[in-house]
Amino acid sequence: MQRISRQKRIEGTRVPGIINNNQYFYINVDVYEDGMVNCWELVDLTGAKEKLEAGWLVTRVPEGESLSIHGLGAYKIASAEWAFDETSYLRYLQDTVRTLNPELENLYTISVRDKQQQHGRRVIHSPNASEFYVQTEQFYQTAAGDGFTMFLKHEGQNYIANIVVYEDGLVSCYTPAFEWKMTLDEVGDLFRNGTLFTSFTESTTVRFDNLGIITFDEVLYSAEPEEKYKELANAYQKLSGGETSLEKCRQAYYSYLEYPTEHARARLKELYEEVPEHERMYLGDMDIKDYDYARIIYNPEEKREV
Repeated sequence: MQRISRQKRIEGTRVPGIINNNQYFYINVDVYEDGMVNCWELVDLTGAKEKLEAGWLVTRVPEGESLSIHGLGAYKIASAEWAFDETSYLRYLQDTVRTLNPELENLYTISVRDKQQQHGRRVIHSPNASEFYVQTEQFYQTAAGDGFTMFLKHEGQNYIANIVVYEDGLVSCYTPAFEWKMTLDEVGDLFRNGTLFTSFTESTTVRFDNLGIITFDEVLYSAEPEEKYKELANAYQKLSGGETSLEKCRQAYYSYLEYPTEHARARLKELYEEVPEHERMYLGDMDIKDYDYARIIYNPEEKREV
């Protein structure tokens, strides 16, 4: 029998959540109009309830534990005011689905057969959600986006905010309380003046969407704001069809290997330092990461491992 497939666009939104996988991770939980929920695994609402009961998806973190935020850093919690328990958080997810799909029509339920197939194939579905905004309702024209989370200062308070750049150059900084729209250059000023930040030197309280209010007393590690802005600029280049700094750096690396001149090494150094520091590991494979780039740039006398 010949196999074919099709894809269907399912829209949704993001809500805050925490994963407990040996340590605690703050994540955007993707909630879709068909009732599916992605919490590092795509599940239906019944599956979300099971994830809460199993302690995989949690609503709070004990004081003294650390909270990791992908691409941003890890921070030790001094105290917190949490908004949900398991029951109210599940209701929050259900209400989000109802907001997206008021009639609750065409909800998807993972069947026993689906579970058996996934188990047999050893497949865990965790699709990457695609950001977008509607440019015009006529013909439903949309612009794709990509981004990450940052800390944001606004009117004397600190928030966790989603920062998204779109293929047309628009940037959105949004929380449930407010949203700012600006250009890539304008948002760059927010990274430079400390409005968007990744670290702090004293006890700091942050509003985490609808999840709660957390006071941190220690930064375990964090990315640099300048490097996060480079990451945002890279996302725009990729969305708009341009070359990212990683792609330019890889090409300079191959050029150096072919013609190892001092000029080629200087060009490689220039492009390597334009790559966000926390993304340089992706220049090579999982084993060597960016080791050979750094060797060429900073220790050219050292022999290359083959």
